[in-house]
Amino acid sequence: MRRVVFFALGLLFGATLGATLAFLLAPSSGQSLRKRAERHIRRALEEAHAAAEAKRKALEAELAAFNRRERTARK
Repeated sequence: MRRVVFFALGLLFGATLGATLAFLLAPSSGQSLRKRAERHIRRALEEAHAAAEAKRKALEAELAAFNRRERTARK
């Protein structure tokens, strides 16, 4: 689990660094660049929120299944 967390953090850091460098070195106007960056960040946040919501639902389902197994094992 720990390796996955470190991998995810490294991936996030690398993506952030790469995006920052791409924005700084891109031949675009400031306003156009800001709009693109805002869209990109908004999309990334929406995807992260959707992934977190999906993971939360999966964990809730797993917890419910565990609780059902525990109740049947006690009987």
